[in-house]
Amino acid sequence: MIQGRNSMQQPSCRLKPLAYGAALGCAAMMTALPAASVQAQPVRQKDIDRDIDIAAKPLDAALNDLAQQVGTQIVIDSDDARGHRSRPLKGVYTVGEALDMLLTPAGLSYRYLNDRTIAVVPNSQVPEAGGKSPARRKPAPEALETDSDIPDRSFRRERFSTIAAADRLPEEIIVSASVPTRNRTRSIAPELVYDNTFFQRFEPLSVGDALKRVPGISFSTDVGEFDDPGFRGLANGFTQILINGKPVTSAGGPDGTSRSVFVDRIPAELIERIEVIRSPSANIDSQGIAGTINIVLKEGASLPEGGYVRGTGILYTPSVSGNDSRFRGGGAVGYAGKALDDRLIYSLNANVQQRFNNKFTVQEVFDPDNFANVDAAIDALGIRDGTSIISDGEERTIQNDVRDNTDIALSGDMTYRSEAGHVFEVSAFFINTDREEREDELVFEDAPDNLVAVTAQEADFDQENYGLSAAASFELSATTRLNVRAALNRFDNRIEETDFELDAEDIDGPLPTETAFRDSFTVAPFNPDPDELEIFDIDDQEWQLSAGIESELSGLAKAFGVDAVTLETGVQVRLRDRDSALQVFGFDDGVPDIDNPEPSDLGGVFSLQENRYDGYVLVDWQVSDRMSLETGARFEYTETDQDGFADGAAVSATSDDFDFNPSAHLRYRLANAVTLRASYARTVRRPDFNERIPFLLDDQPDDLDTITGNPDLEFETSNGFDLGFEFDLPGGGVFGVNGFYRDISNLIQLINLGANGEIEDDDGDLIVGDAFTFENVGDAEVYGIEFDVSTPLTFLNLPDTGLFGNFTLLRSSADNAFAGTDGVRLNDQPRYVYNVGMTHSFRPQGVTLGFSYQKQGRSRATFFDEFEETRFSANLEAFVEKRLGDSMVVRLSGNNLLDANTIQAEQGFDGPITGGDLDNFEIERETAQPRVQLTFRAVF
Repeated sequence: MIQGRNSMQQPSCRLKPLAYGAALGCAAMMTALPAASVQAQPVRQKDIDRDIDIAAKPLDAALNDLAQQVGTQIVIDSDDARGHRSRPLKGVYTVGEALDMLLTPAGLSYRYLNDRTIAVVPNSQVPEAGGKSPARRKPAPEALETDSDIPDRSFRRERFSTIAAADRLPEEIIVSASVPTRNRTRSIAPELVYDNTFFQRFEPLSVGDALKRVPGISFSTDVGEFDDPGFRGLANGFTQILINGKPVTSAGGPDGTSRSVFVDRIPAELIERIEVIRSPSANIDSQGIAGTINIVLKEGASLPEGGYVRGTGILYTPSVSGNDSRFRGGGAVGYAGKALDDRLIYSLNANVQQRFNNKFTVQEVFDPDNFANVDAAIDALGIRDGTSIISDGEERTIQNDVRDNTDIALSGDMTYRSEAGHVFEVSAFFINTDREEREDELVFEDAPDNLVAVTAQEADFDQENYGLSAAASFELSATTRLNVRAALNRFDNRIEETDFELDAEDIDGPLPTETAFRDSFTVAPFNPDPDELEIFDIDDQEWQLSAGIESELSGLAKAFGVDAVTLETGVQVRLRDRDSALQVFGFDDGVPDIDNPEPSDLGGVFSLQENRYDGYVLVDWQVSDRMSLETGARFEYTETDQDGFADGAAVSATSDDFDFNPSAHLRYRLANAVTLRASYARTVRRPDFNERIPFLLDDQPDDLDTITGNPDLEFETSNGFDLGFEFDLPGGGVFGVNGFYRDISNLIQLINLGANGEIEDDDGDLIVGDAFTFENVGDAEVYGIEFDVSTPLTFLNLPDTGLFGNFTLLRSSADNAFAGTDGVRLNDQPRYVYNVGMTHSFRPQGVTLGFSYQKQGRSRATFFDEFEETRFSANLEAFVEKRLGDSMVVRLSGNNLLDANTIQAEQGFDGPITGGDLDNFEIERETAQPRVQLTFRAVF
């Protein structure tokens, strides 16, 4: 609510505490406030007609009514509002028209801080493009739609900051706040944008932690881990991950050979916003068949001048009786400033945090003859000590898995705008993750108390990811701009994994029991012998170069009778070098010398050079004030060279690929509160590195099996369609519904080549593994419907209560060589994903609380000799916060409050599943520890 400085209802607050969207600053009077930006931002709703009804009243009260009716936030110095009275305003107006009519008589103007926050200032404080302050500047669309770091056009331009509007705002302001909702965007291509206020109150530790609340995002990895997000249920390269609109080097997957980006390594504290692009424009990489997630990091041009600090204490409570609680912590600090008459803007951010995950797993392998179906086997799983019913030929394994992470992240940027309007920007980020994993397990066979083995595994991960970027934007004329950019990204990953094993018959003294294991959760006292050491190294480096020209074609617009036409053309070059080495050491002859490996110790060494040369053409057609059309085409040429050494033999392969990927997007304002979006785009999924590298990997996908890559694989391609509607709700809320369809060709799948793998002599019986490779096996269809809503409950007279929710129904049908048929669901795609939550603020007390509940449906996977189904329980998060004055907040938050677990049920076959010889039911249940955090935040 807008109130005067001396109002008894709410105190005023200062500008600086509004920084960073932490719900601090004016926290005592607001539910949430997006990060105050020091740059001009586009007006998300400036061209949207609204029904407005405001009686003649004092100006601050009139602005309060306007804020409530259009669902935005308005800030004004109480001195500027004092003594002014508005005229009555009733009818259909855009937000800009209404503000002009209310403010012009008072000698005031306005500026957009971001897509939901408007600052009212005297005319003298509204700068011209060159930094001069005119007597009056009407905030016309062409003045406000700058080429700054605009969420809905972050791919249309090279993310150059506009510093023209970076003058200092009045220090004391009054705030009319709204419940955080997803941002409305003016993009023509369909996308969802969430700034950090949408996530921060739940205090996520990582980007993956934050993505749980985003529509259509699922995770198929271990319980408590949120590393490889799948948009629309499709991970593993089907979902593209970008940072600041650009691809990053990575080493995803369990063996580091996937193109996935593990987002749990990126601290959530660095997030400025997250953009989910359902269907891409021609000027971004075509990699995302399912869609693209763009993680935009904080930068000086989106932060107000000043600093912030954060301290967090994290308690991981036991999920299994007898397990210990663990305490971890974290902290962050940042500062944004200006210099050189505000032409130079800079920021520095640092974050250190500890992440911990303790999983406890119970697995039993049953004889299928003892159960009617797999559901009966799930019901029979002995979760607690002493409840196991395994008998002859069956197996029980209990495992404690501890994962301890320390993340260090740094980011910084500097942007300078010359008097001529040229913009120069440099930025950098660095992320380091040290991770230690320890698995301890007991294996029982034939009876619940018949211990056969004690095993353990230790793994050390050392990962570094950094990027450097330099960019410039040149105003060639009033209608033409040239953008250039150069960047270097690097990812270094080293994993050392040691297996330990001890047969029960070799243990001196009493054997370990499950009861004792559930007290200690370790087998270390029994000193299992080291069995094998694997060292996996990846060095991945990429140079990125790009240049683009954007021009307004007024003559073409006039010839076609449309309002405006903008042409954008550009080239993008990516030069990637990736070196990888796998060393496997045995302990039969003592401790191996890892610094001087023998040739037999080298499982494989290879290098990959992948050079991309892409071009694009994109045309924006502003057909009318209600209709916009975007047409484009992207041309991608990929040249790949692979050289390596595996099992004593040199291997090499080359490939060249060309793809033509057109796209078209339509945005049409059907009514004042209804927008239609329709899209088509052709996209691709490039094979994972191991899928094309022509050397043999041992013991994959199972013991004695081998996998050899296929350099002749074709890219998977998709023709994708989206059709959606967005509805504006009273009080600034939004409701969206979108249907999508993807027609995928050249689907890649593992193919069995028969019993041609490794051979093992088991007491005279020869056991032969299978050989596998990758091939393009056929086609797939992916389709579904997505709903999302985020709104204050103003229409129920509850303006301080917010509701957010989303539901995505997912379906797919694919050719599957293992099943020998079509119509099989794609692996690991859940049947649905949903999330619902609420927040409520008690303004007089300065207290806000809320919750978020997430759930994803069952997923299935089909392999050569097994069907696998995974069932996910729900996750509950909650928070309560207390604001302390204008610049501090204390927040208590909880995650995994329902002790989330997964149940994985496998139907194993003796031979291919097409043979129908069911061999076992393997049931596995994982649980992870709940997390409670106490966080203190302050700005200065």
